[in-house]
Amino acid sequence: MKSFDAKIPEKLYEYIEKLVSENNFESVDSFVNHAIHWLAELYGFGEQSGGKSLKKMIGETVAPEKKTYTKEVKKEEKVSVKEHDIPNMDIILESYSSSKFMFEDAIFAACQFAALKQGSSPISKEEFVKSLEQMAEAGILTQIQQGEKTMWKRN
Repeated sequence: MKSFDAKIPEKLYEYIEKLVSENNFESVDSFVNHAIHWLAELYGFGEQSGGKSLKKMIGETVAPEKKTYTKEVKKEEKVSVKEHDIPNMDIILESYSSSKFMFEDAIFAACQFAALKQGSSPISKEEFVKSLEQMAEAGILTQIQQGEKTMWKRN
């Protein structure tokens, strides 16, 4: 048998001595031999493991590998998304940026600002409301009433 010197933290040595004093191990050497044995088993050294790591053996026991089968799947035709011809839809959706919900007044103000930035004429309130209603019919937006205020949710 070979021997070696090892430096370990003081608290770990105290813990090992405590285990020995509680008769869990015969000696510090016994603890070290036991620990080295289990660590070696963990990484696949030993008679019982047959070169497999303990982690792999546990994995095979818990979730054995299943045979895989390949099957040809028919490709479905791409479903074309219906383009909506709703005036001001792009500028309205752009005003949401990363929000999901916005008050109608805030959307209208953002659309007016965007139109001015683009050099376009401002949208009338009636045209704006009509576009929102068409977008709701198309399933793009959902109208939510918050007291006296109207809120629109982007779907």
